[in-house]
Amino acid sequence: MPLQYSFEITPSIDRVNLDGLLNLNPEFISITDRNHDMDNLMQSIQISDYIHANSSVDVVIHLTGIDKDEKRVKEMIDLMQQHDIHSVLALRGDKLSQNDTAVTFPHADRLIEFINQKYPHVNISGTCYLNSSDEEMKWLRQKIEKGCTNLISQFSFDANDYVDYLNQIEIDTPIWFGIMPVIGKSQTQKMLELTYSTAPDELNVLMTQHDDDFGEDGVKYTAGMINKIRQAGANHIHLYSLNNAENTKRIINKI
Repeated sequence: MPLQYSFEITPSIDRVNLDGLLNLNPEFISITDRNHDMDNLMQSIQISDYIHANSSVDVVIHLTGIDKDEKRVKEMIDLMQQHDIHSVLALRGDKLSQNDTAVTFPHADRLIEFINQKYPHVNISGTCYLNSSDEEMKWLRQKIEKGCTNLISQFSFDANDYVDYLNQIEIDTPIWFGIMPVIGKSQTQKMLELTYSTAPDELNVLMTQHDDDFGEDGVKYTAGMINKIRQAGANHIHLYSLNNAENTKRIINKI
């Protein structure tokens, strides 16, 4: 099966980079944002309208549940439907307040179940986690049982994490493996801290060889990870584009 790839962008992307990503013909583009109110949704919808007008690429909108009630979720999906958006990535999201205990959707599986019941024609994607515990695998199966039809994995800078997950997982649901491009030392260190991860030896060598910008070496490292997990059986790659079409293109050209 030929390798399929998709991209993640944020609403701050400019027209030049968006056009550049569309020219790479991804299977879909997901639009994420940390702010999840209606104003920010409208920004994502404006981008989606442009994508639909200029390509046949599908759009997936990120939708968090922990900060919304049923009414707000329905309002947002109804608005998406009006703009021909029929795919969402259902996420738990981060609590906005530690004192907020009255949560309608405390976990992603509850949000997936609600969307599937109210909007059975909507394509619902969910997330999965490399190095999953038994508890996380239980939640994953519940997401699938309640209507999740695609999965997007968290990212890692170690190709072995993806390979191990491929050997471990026992589900038929398509998995799009999330890949964070290796751009430079400061970006890589920040991502390692955010994910409480350690860098593999090859990446540590890269960080000692460069002051910050990895340049072509970063492109080769990222493409090398993709090629390794592809050889292990992965058919779907979800590239976090960082709103950078040129770097994304350079990575794809080395796959």
